[in-house]
Amino acid sequence: MMPASRLPLPSAADLAIVGGGSVAVSLLYQFLLALEAAGGERASRPLRVALFEPQAEPGPGGAYQEDLPSNLLNIPAGNMSARADQRMDFVDWLRGQDPAWLRGYGVDVVAPSDFLPRPLFGAYLRAVHARCRELALSLGVTLVHEQCRVRHLALRQDGAIAVTPEQGASWIARHAVLCNGNLPSQAFPHLEGAPGYFNSPYPVSALAGEIDPDASVCVVGTSLSAVDAIAALQQSGHRGPILCVSRNGRLPSVRSPHNQAPKSLRHLTRDGALLLAARHGGALSVEVITQALKDEVQAMGGPLDADDVLGLEADARTALDEEIRRSSQAARPWQAVAAATNAAVDQIWHLMPDAQRSRFQTQWRALWMARRATFPMRNALTLQALFQRGQLQVRAGYVDTRYDPADQRFHTRLRGAAGDATLASRYLVNATSFSVNAAATRDPLVAGLLQDGLARPHAFGGLALDFDTGCLMDARDAVLTQLSVLGSLAGGTYFWTTSMDVNARLARDQAQRIAAALTRPAPLTDPGNPADSPSLARWPAHRPTRPAPTASS
Repeated sequence: MMPASRLPLPSAADLAIVGGGSVAVSLLYQFLLALEAAGGERASRPLRVALFEPQAEPGPGGAYQEDLPSNLLNIPAGNMSARADQRMDFVDWLRGQDPAWLRGYGVDVVAPSDFLPRPLFGAYLRAVHARCRELALSLGVTLVHEQCRVRHLALRQDGAIAVTPEQGASWIARHAVLCNGNLPSQAFPHLEGAPGYFNSPYPVSALAGEIDPDASVCVVGTSLSAVDAIAALQQSGHRGPILCVSRNGRLPSVRSPHNQAPKSLRHLTRDGALLLAARHGGALSVEVITQALKDEVQAMGGPLDADDVLGLEADARTALDEEIRRSSQAARPWQAVAAATNAAVDQIWHLMPDAQRSRFQTQWRALWMARRATFPMRNALTLQALFQRGQLQVRAGYVDTRYDPADQRFHTRLRGAAGDATLASRYLVNATSFSVNAAATRDPLVAGLLQDGLARPHAFGGLALDFDTGCLMDARDAVLTQLSVLGSLAGGTYFWTTSMDVNARLARDQAQRIAAALTRPAPLTDPGNPADSPSLARWPAHRPTRPAPTASS
């Protein structure tokens, strides 16, 4: 063992970004743009950024990796961008690419309203990372890609963040941002390791490559992930029966290709939400938000037909036929209004008291997710064709699934009016989405933060954060200003953190805040020299938490 005096000194970084997927690259790009915009207000010395990402090329992460063309974005291309201030950046980049390459993904003409294959957005993110390298070079910023995961973060006495990767030397950072993606689903721990079990549908190419095309498949979940799995099986030529199950048996709403974004919203903007809350005692209730949504739809001249907005009360096949009919014929203003609230969804969620949030989660979230999280017409027609051939069933009443080694089958139990029924399948795909239960995760980085008291779970998922900054709140509810979070682990604080436009906006805000802090003179010069270490006075590690806005704010 090397003597302590001869241990290698940790590397120093002004900013450590943990993760290298879409949100991390968005943060990095907007951080560099913020430094560029600062102009003469540069740091007193060249800055250094370390990006910790195990993949050879940062950008795609798990969400936008190379995959089947059937794996479509569920957001129109015109609203997919790494930059919050340039929503057409992805579309503009695509229009500059080789048409033959695009045709390989089934894309002839790029329109902002298109739902494009997810790998195309991954390719764009790789290009954005290349832009980052060029921009960093022009700014004199050292950008280091550490091709590994981070297993532990710690707060040093001097206020800096100690970053311990799985391989290689440790790092000391002035600021660290967790962009480490989704926690794996914990829905079926008893099925892990069972032959034919997939704990996630992604990449969907794995389903196509590993599932016997004539075998029976059960997909647990009926949300967007389930649609992606079914579409992948269909594109790969799957011939066996497909059973899709959930508690409510509801497929998502089909997005109308005729939708147009509202010119403006009256109540559900950031400022409008504050004014609306002020008129109701400083907070928003489910009823107030529901009425505001109705008012916005009516202002667009849209109907409030319950079958249109809430979905037809029928079996999944009949409901899908109706969804396709309505979306094929005309625009659906309620969908456009719901999508437009992305610009203020975090503010709206923040203005809801915990009792109202709990009520929403228990009574309305499942319906909201089925209606708000729309899927494109192309995939809807795919499912419709499978229904018509008798190859697809979608059933409600899901209870549980067990694996029987004797017959090598998964046995899924459903409960209906006539009692319980059990259906067997050779394969089972968990499409119930990722976990947001930080307290129960086996992820070593998140578990370590909780164990060390540097974080606490949020009651509504992920980690508790300061709303204004996205910084972690420790076990004592103090705000750690040098350690922040983006992505799904921020969902309890900001609610809708699975949409790229929301994440890009939150990433921009954090990027600008950190860039401003780093252009002030407080350098971490030599992590091995105690004389050069920042004092606690210079590192405001514990800032008092702020109360939620009241009517006067």
